[in-house]
Amino acid sequence: MKICITSGYKGGTGKSTFSEILVYVWRVLGLRAEAIRPFDKGGGVSVVDFPAFQLTDRRHLAELINCNYLVYVVDEDPQTLEAIEKIHVLMKKEVLGVLINKVIGKPSKEFLKAYRRLGHVHVARFDEKLAVHRATGMAPYKVRSVAVLDMAKAAVRLYEEVTRLKRL
Repeated sequence: MKICITSGYKGGTGKSTFSEILVYVWRVLGLRAEAIRPFDKGGGVSVVDFPAFQLTDRRHLAELINCNYLVYVVDEDPQTLEAIEKIHVLMKKEVLGVLINKVIGKPSKEFLKAYRRLGHVHVARFDEKLAVHRATGMAPYKVRSVAVLDMAKAAVRLYEEVTRLKRL
């Protein structure tokens, strides 16, 4: 089963961070999952961490089509929403969830409404501790941060959905 994490052509949304946390949480919960990059071969449950790519990139689009399920990691900005809406129309795949990342305060009602049309929405608050984890070289799931906690909660909910789908 391939689960693809994407934000379309928008970079810097936290896809790789969430992918690492997702795989870590799923392994702790007993699901044999692995994080891979597009075009890598994986077996069992593979979480594919897609980089930002243009919609004219046929190779990435073809790889995205091979995914069983999608998870969108997004920001609260119109460019990300536009990118995800285009991907959503093109792919016609089941969406496990939408993670609105780096939220300061409460998420905007406008973006919540728009993203709810695509799938179940999870919110991860902005936290400076997580924002600098790459510079320190520390794995994101080892950072004590509210953002990591929010992402871990989203990962647990996605785990529940995946295990439900595997039983069907």
